[in-house]
Amino acid sequence: MRPRLRTGGDPVRVAAWLWLVGGVVYVVSEVLAVAAYPGFSLARDYISALGIPGDSPRATTMNVGAFIVHGLLFAVAGVVAASGLSGTRRARAAFAGLAVTNGVGNLLVGAFHSGTGPLHGVGALLAIVGGNAAIILAGGLLRTWGAPAAHCAASRAAGVIGIGCFVALLAVSGADTGIEGAIERGSVYTIIGWDLVTGVVLLVSGRRSPSRVSAAARRGTMER
Repeated sequence: MRPRLRTGGDPVRVAAWLWLVGGVVYVVSEVLAVAAYPGFSLARDYISALGIPGDSPRATTMNVGAFIVHGLLFAVAGVVAASGLSGTRRARAAFAGLAVTNGVGNLLVGAFHSGTGPLHGVGALLAIVGGNAAIILAGGLLRTWGAPAAHCAASRAAGVIGIGCFVALLAVSGADTGIEGAIERGSVYTIIGWDLVTGVVLLVSGRRSPSRVSAAARRGTMER
């Protein structure tokens, strides 16, 4: 009988669970917050409005769940995954650093709600740019672990779209377009969607550890 591969302790699979749980926590938190906010518009209203105490009935749910818990899980997952990937040291360090940047940004957004000062805006910048840049890098790094090429390409595309939406958001800042909330969501939901999809993809399809991928690549080179 062939021995079964022991993949349960692989850092990338651990990270996959953290990303998946973080994405679920975000979605549930925002759905609950929106449901309790009378007249809230996903197209017009900013995400941060859901975290303003006094305005949002479930501000604590949003600040703790969608921002702080999700940010911590994304950051920890990035650091854990980087330790199990086989890309260059610089690429892995950059990925981990960007994931932590997203986590710090989310902590600031959750701790300093909109309208309380500049730290909220700084947090949003770090969370959105850091998170989308991280998933762009992930498109290359996860391929070394055996993730499907299509998912890696989609990761890069999602990150580019997210940053593009953020640039568009800055361009319409202060204007009453009626869709500024939708534009902002385009820069945030790329990260959340990536969390959910990546968690599932890596747990279902990504079964090879970096060492196995490298060994397979070496064998292929020797055969040629």
